[in-house]
Amino acid sequence: MHSSFACDPVLSGKASSFLVGVPKAKQRKIIALIFQISDHSGQLGDYSTQDDIGRDIQHLLLGDWQFSFWADHAVRKLGVTEIPEL
Repeated sequence: MHSSFACDPVLSGKASSFLVGVPKAKQRKIIALIFQISDHSGQLGDYSTQDDIGRDIQHLLLGDWQFSFWADHAVRKLGVTEIPEL
């Protein structure tokens, strides 16, 4: 269940393109994992990098995918930048 303190996930064009290109069963799994991440948006990933504007991007390996995301707690948004399949 989606927590009332969670961030709302917002997918980049790259993440959205990946999501619509996978079969529906995988889409459901990926969406469930995105909501799990958004429910715990303060968690650290397995590693982090910085984007071009200096924002920390967390990279978390879950299932068959690596989720790249950043959280903006001030506006309660979780930006999902990439979801490459491993």
